[in-house]
Amino acid sequence: MQARPKGLNLLFICSGNIMRSVISECVLRARAGELLGGTAFLFNAESCGLEANPGAPPHEEALRALDYLGVPLCDTGASPTDDERLARCDLAVTMTRQQLYVLTSRFPEPSRKFFSLIELNGAIETLLEMRGQRQSLGERDWASLARDASAEELSEGLGRAVAEITGLQREFVRQLPGVQLNIFELLTRFSPCFHQTSGVHDPLGGPPEETLRCARLLNTEITNLLDGLLALALV
Repeated sequence: MQARPKGLNLLFICSGNIMRSVISECVLRARAGELLGGTAFLFNAESCGLEANPGAPPHEEALRALDYLGVPLCDTGASPTDDERLARCDLAVTMTRQQLYVLTSRFPEPSRKFFSLIELNGAIETLLEMRGQRQSLGERDWASLARDASAEELSEGLGRAVAEITGLQREFVRQLPGVQLNIFELLTRFSPCFHQTSGVHDPLGGPPEETLRCARLLNTEITNLLDGLLALALV
């Protein structure tokens, strides 16, 4: 029997692995299934937390958020961030830039594959613009094109996409999609605003509508991530 082509492994990271990273993992799995059908196995998602209590269940607010999005809960429990999980992922995706800094300080060796979620979408936009394809990201049905490709072709394309993303010079990556300034200009001119807008912040402790706002933002960013990865794999 022929072996399945290699998939792309995404590791979503937040603080406790009971809210944002759980929602991210479940959304990625659900949206990949909806968009890709039989080749959805090429997108594998896991989640963990920088300060996770092992085995803790998802927060009840995470369950409410997933229900609001129409996304089923994954079979998941809180897990700490460790060398094993980081070794098997292709991209490790934190919820905020501050978490990215913490992750990099604890695990410096594989840091080329560490991104915050919004920064990762900015990196994909940067690469597409370098190819002259930025405008096509929202104008072409990449999922339909991906369904027409073979699993082998899509696997090879995703491998190339990851190599390009992790090979970018980080200081020149577009840190926020749609914003032309590089990180030096952002930090010099808009530092407080940059740190606030470049992350998906923890809604716990806030009003109920804050959890739903967080869920909507995660759904948007992860759907954009999936679309962007397909675009990089297929152009």
